[in-house]
Amino acid sequence: MSRLLIFCCCCLLVAGSNAFVNTRPNLQVKKSTTKSLNVIPEAFTDTPETARSYFYIWFVGGQGGATVALGQFPRQFSKFKSLFEMSEEGPTAAGETVGLSPLCLYPRDISKADVDQVLSNKLSVEQMVAKGPKPNYMSEKGYLCFDSFADANKKCNPLTIRAVFDAMSTGDNVDPSIAQRKLDEFRSDPSAFKNSLQKQKLAGFSSIAFLLFLLGPIVAETCIEAASFGWFPDWPGGANLPWSLLVGPGFW
Repeated sequence: MSRLLIFCCCCLLVAGSNAFVNTRPNLQVKKSTTKSLNVIPEAFTDTPETARSYFYIWFVGGQGGATVALGQFPRQFSKFKSLFEMSEEGPTAAGETVGLSPLCLYPRDISKADVDQVLSNKLSVEQMVAKGPKPNYMSEKGYLCFDSFADANKKCNPLTIRAVFDAMSTGDNVDPSIAQRKLDEFRSDPSAFKNSLQKQKLAGFSSIAFLLFLLGPIVAETCIEAASFGWFPDWPGGANLPWSLLVGPGFW
């Protein structure tokens, strides 16, 4: 009799404990790789509403970044095109070449004599800025722009002028103090020009590649996961994004 009474008490305790168990489905889906890396904070994935807000923030920000990144491609193409046009223009002293790296993406190597002609310019950078054209806002604020540098060296080989300027900046403007320091360095060390040009070119290419990386694996995946949890919280494929988009039901 006592054993039967103990058994009944145990059954009642087990049944009563189930009353404190949350039987509602959990809105939080299994964490994917992105969430485990804290790309999406847990505070933004507690409810579908907050996940939607997070999606809008990243989507709008990603659009701005995409505009900047995509805008670089026409500019780079135009710059490459102008380099090929410059390679056939102007006088050249020919002779021994500098030995530019193929990573610089120049249409041809440039002559050491042409580089020396540009570097032998007696004008200081401040004088180039003062006397040269000012086609943009930065040049009006005292920066050395490519147009001013080309105007100061208009008797030199056009491709060499572009190469020397590219060795000082990744764009079309450069701080005058940096430009003067670089020119002085190129004059004192013949190998400094070639190394600086390669470094500046790689810096420009890597910045575009890094921006594309942010827009791809990070921004895109974050938007996909936030949209999935915001509008489709019960979708079983949300736990394995983005790979679940490539396979059908039964593989999630």
